[in-house]
Amino acid sequence: MFVNSNEKCPVCNRQFEQEDDIVICPHCGTPHHRECYNSLGHCFNADKHNTDFEYESPAEPEDKTKPQQSDNRAHNSEYDPSGQEQYYQPPKETANTENNKTVCSQCGAEISSDAPFCSHCGARQSNPQYKEFNPFEGFAPSPENQSKYEHESRTIDGKSVSDIAAVVRTNTEKFIPKFLKNKKISWNWSAFIFGPYYLFFRKMYKQGVIFMALNLAASLIINGIFSQQITEYMSFMSANLQSFYSNPTAELANSISAANEKIMPVLLILSGVNFIIHLIIALFSDTFYRAKAIEVLDKVDKNLEEGASFNIAPMFEETTLSQSDMKKLYLGKLGGTSFFSPVIAYCVLSLITDIITRI
Repeated sequence: MFVNSNEKCPVCNRQFEQEDDIVICPHCGTPHHRECYNSLGHCFNADKHNTDFEYESPAEPEDKTKPQQSDNRAHNSEYDPSGQEQYYQPPKETANTENNKTVCSQCGAEISSDAPFCSHCGARQSNPQYKEFNPFEGFAPSPENQSKYEHESRTIDGKSVSDIAAVVRTNTEKFIPKFLKNKKISWNWSAFIFGPYYLFFRKMYKQGVIFMALNLAASLIINGIFSQQITEYMSFMSANLQSFYSNPTAELANSISAANEKIMPVLLILSGVNFIIHLIIALFSDTFYRAKAIEVLDKVDKNLEEGASFNIAPMFEETTLSQSDMKKLYLGKLGGTSFFSPVIAYCVLSLITDIITRI
């Protein structure tokens, strides 16, 4: 990466050379030697990041040499078809759709179309087609998932709909209308199919633990009531099932069928209890989730009022965040979904069940 020949690193005050390893601050566009940036640990202008400061590259010297002009024409200009042996600059910010390239709005150099800053002069690209690098993108709520409610003026229990959409993050068009209606009972197919694991997926850990404990307790009670039938059935099957596969007889098949009929009521009761638990979760999960979203917002507002700060990456640790940015980071962390929580819940339940059966 190369910047203007008359620019200097703000840390060491040495002029940049073409072979230098240069990094540009993603926040304000200030260029640094990579070694200087790493030794400082943050951008030289980090104290100005919370203002409207943007780094402005010094202008190139006007007395350019002819070889430089020739090279500039070869890379950044097109031949004038009028036959006058003249060259002209192409329109600035003209995109090259063939190789996903565009032109810097300040120096005219060819750069990537999604670059927030020019890799040659460091100028910020103001064209709205450019996607600016956001170091907090992994934490902050995804804009496309809440854009419909981004400027929503309505509130739910005193909380703005846009903030609640930031907590939900995914499938907001399904949840927000339900939250606005505030019905105590509604239907959720995902909750019916996955039961307590859906609650863990939506980070409703307290409700997930309660229903998983109810399911486990019901199973233990039913197994205790019908322990004799279950023990007899397991003993019979372990003694005769292998014989049935190796030497099947009509008499043995009838005995296994009779044993299955005896244990069937127990299995139906267990299935019925599991069905009822899933049904309750499906009917009330949206109400639980609405309360969860309000709880998250209350917690975030309280933390910000008490002067809490958000732990971010070491290279951005000197960055001062506004209350709005801090809130977005908290909502991105506490809201949304978790794919690992249901897996962990399943493993813990399996471990507890295994321990109980061995006692």
